[in-house]
Amino acid sequence: MSEPTVTAADAKKLRWGIVGCGQIAYDRVMPALALAANSELVALFDPDPARLERAHESAPTAFTHVSLDGLLGDQSVDAVYIATPNHLHAEQTLAAAAAGKHILVEKPMALDAAQGQQMVEAAQRAGVKLMAAYMTLFNPAFRAARRLAASGALGEIVAVRGRHSYPMAPESLSDAALWRLDPRYGGGPLLDVGVYSIFTLRELTGMHTRSVSATGALKRLHGKTEYDSIIFTYLTDDGTPGVIEANFTFGSSHYELEGTRGRLTLSGHVSQLIGGRLDAEIWSDTKPRQLAERISHEVVPAGLPEFANYLGEVAHFAECVLTGKEPIASGRIAAGDLQVADAVRESLRTGARVELSAKTGLRG
Repeated sequence: MSEPTVTAADAKKLRWGIVGCGQIAYDRVMPALALAANSELVALFDPDPARLERAHESAPTAFTHVSLDGLLGDQSVDAVYIATPNHLHAEQTLAAAAAGKHILVEKPMALDAAQGQQMVEAAQRAGVKLMAAYMTLFNPAFRAARRLAASGALGEIVAVRGRHSYPMAPESLSDAALWRLDPRYGGGPLLDVGVYSIFTLRELTGMHTRSVSATGALKRLHGKTEYDSIIFTYLTDDGTPGVIEANFTFGSSHYELEGTRGRLTLSGHVSQLIGGRLDAEIWSDTKPRQLAERISHEVVPAGLPEFANYLGEVAHFAECVLTGKEPIASGRIAAGDLQVADAVRESLRTGARVELSAKTGLRG
């Protein structure tokens, strides 16, 4: 089929190309783009012909490209969604920026903060938007928790905790997905699931990490990965302590904020599917040790598709491109999260507490 031609003046929607047509792109992002009023899917690329053909069957009007260069040279594409293995994110983002494409890239945005900084600078030079695909930021359960935390109802935050885990077994992975266990390719629990906790707690509290101390273990995946369980403590820039756990041993997500006037618990929101549970206890101002309010409910709004997290994500990014707004999870923010991950890896290697550098201008 011939390539469509759309000029910027004619475009009332953001025209998307998908780079990597695997499970998340096929099951979540493509349906989201089909529903987003400000978006249109116009191009597809995947090096696997079978995946590319399957995606094209779902989006028959989209042009299929057999190379990344072909998609990036497609003048009908305004923005790309990059959903490839983690070690490819940086080079593909740099290529997309050089081609003048706006970029939504899956988490982790890169393998480390240095790569992330290169991506941020490339996007700035090209004048394009760069956003990390932190889809859980658009989960209604997370948004309800953030509203409660921002209201001041919890008082001063005095401690935070986060845990996200996924039962990653080699026998459940295809040969093409075994990179998810290999730290050289951005695999392992820190970048695969730990980054969720880094950005979730940062977004819930507005606090940035000042120092970390980490420990890790290998309990199940012997010979398959470096660590399958990582725990690190950290201090924020105002001295608030936190604990984050990331592992490949079971499936769970759980976050807690402890305040001087209350406690918030958010669970189950780190998922490809919409929903989660929010629990909170607010203490009385006038009667010590007595509850003034208890909140406990599942947050699953009626009428939204199961992939609504992704719908919110792509619609937000399209709005940012079309109106000039800054994305909620900008490249600079995501690179700051990678600075925290770098510090965790250094602490695992040395056994020492690691202070984060403020020189880069990144904030994790």
